[in-house]
Amino acid sequence: MRIRSFLILLAVAGSAHAADSINIGHRTDSEEAKPMAWRFQLLEKALTTFAKRAAEQAPGAKLTFRLPKVDAAEGGNQVEIVGADHHVPLQMTSNTSFVLKLGTLAEDDDAMVVVNRNFPKGEFNHPLVQVRSPGLPDGVRRMGDLRLACTAQMEMAKSEGLKFRAALATASLFGFKVCDKLEAAKVEEPSGKYDTVTIEDRARRLVHAAKDKHQPELGDKAWSDDARISYTLNGQPVQ
Repeated sequence: MRIRSFLILLAVAGSAHAADSINIGHRTDSEEAKPMAWRFQLLEKALTTFAKRAAEQAPGAKLTFRLPKVDAAEGGNQVEIVGADHHVPLQMTSNTSFVLKLGTLAEDDDAMVVVNRNFPKGEFNHPLVQVRSPGLPDGVRRMGDLRLACTAQMEMAKSEGLKFRAALATASLFGFKVCDKLEAAKVEEPSGKYDTVTIEDRARRLVHAAKDKHQPELGDKAWSDDARISYTLNGQPVQ
């Protein structure tokens, strides 16, 4: 199937406002909705990156994959690994998120990760990498988790080869570290409304309006990996 165009939708400098701030994929020429499925080796790129960096950047954290462009309220989703002669169901941690571990049928190079639903018509989208450290209160994000999740997501994207590099050039991002340019508060923002963002890092605390144009970027080293990001609406916490 010929690829017509390759898309990268990134929360760069406030350009995205949806909860799916990092959405990587490409459009296809097919006029039919294709089954949602990925090569096992594609997702393995993210898992390998996480395994190498987690101890330093997000100790004790867990990685999950979220189904792309699927509403969190949509139940009944099932994910499994499909090999030449086997099907292995994967654990769902929510309606739209699942767990995949290194070494799970990795010996089968042709294995696929298959969902019991289709992509939107004419699209192929990568699953969204989520990293979360233990003990975080609901609605709070950790800077190191977001950085590691983005890095793992980009490693999957790089497997698209020339298409990925061409998309960076088109978006005038070629030569930049993409993750570093993302607004930290937008990478995994709440799906609902919020008017204020708070970033706390030990004794340092920054409170700013959600609509502010200049917000800390994910690559801002002034904020440690342990910095926390939270959201409020009219003074009440937003998850």
